[in-house]
Amino acid sequence: MNHFRQYKIYRHKFRKHLQTAHGVWCARESIILRQEDENGIVSFGELCPTPGFMSYQLSDFIPLVEDWKRGGVSSNHTLLSSAVSCMRSGIWNSILPHDDHKDVFTAELFLSNPSLKHKDTVYKMKIGIQDIELEIETVFELFDSISSKSMLRLDANESLTVSEVQRWNDAFRNELRLQFLEQPLPRNDLSRLIELDSNLDISLALDESLVWKDDLDFFTTSGWNGFYVVKPTLFSDWNKTINFIKGNSHRTIVSTVFESPFGFEAVCRCASFSTLTAGLDRSLFNFDKLELSVHHHQPIEVGKVSISMLNELWDRL
Repeated sequence: MNHFRQYKIYRHKFRKHLQTAHGVWCARESIILRQEDENGIVSFGELCPTPGFMSYQLSDFIPLVEDWKRGGVSSNHTLLSSAVSCMRSGIWNSILPHDDHKDVFTAELFLSNPSLKHKDTVYKMKIGIQDIELEIETVFELFDSISSKSMLRLDANESLTVSEVQRWNDAFRNELRLQFLEQPLPRNDLSRLIELDSNLDISLALDESLVWKDDLDFFTTSGWNGFYVVKPTLFSDWNKTINFIKGNSHRTIVSTVFESPFGFEAVCRCASFSTLTAGLDRSLFNFDKLELSVHHHQPIEVGKVSISMLNELWDRL
């Protein structure tokens, strides 16, 4: 089968730097793949180097994507495999009729401290950046600010020790609005993560560990009872990821790595298979000519972005 293949470099600054335990992140740089077959069917994929997960320079991928453009099909690199498998997956066909859509609600990144009592939502806050006691006090203040029906997710990005996890557990064991503490220990410390998961009062979620292993089914057979934060763009096989989300929809949060609108649209479609509030906050990007307005709605109306809209955006890059 003949395919017309293209790629473009995507660079978009965040409107506000994102501080995590992995460091400061200022902009999204990625490579977007576009493929059109002889029947005119178009699909997209994206290579998304991500600090703390898979940190590469875009120049590392140019020989790989040039080979792909010329018709190459084999690569052992996870990010290229992910982009290619995204194009081959059913995600570009899993679109609702044009006049229909599915609402996908997303957690909001907590970047400041306004009065939030009037708003019922799910917030995500990065921790492991400052002194633990200062952060715990900040979280207590946040719980005083949000509504009784709101929830909070804490993301440690591998930055805590076991004793620090216990400190967070002791502080918030009775706080029902704490949904989970995400990836408290290093990604490869799986035995202690699974042990903690069974012995804490608060719930845990895995993120970096999932990407590091690149085998979601491993965790279901290893006794993990907590949540899964799944970033589809960082997994090598989209069909397997989609099937996992469908089979574990009550424990899976589909999350973004701040892809371009092309990769982000694919992730949004994945999020429609989960029953939980997604992690798709788009507020780090200003709404401009590189963005699609639908992606900035709350909730996101999955089914509103068509291939023709993406093609129009492709021409503007």
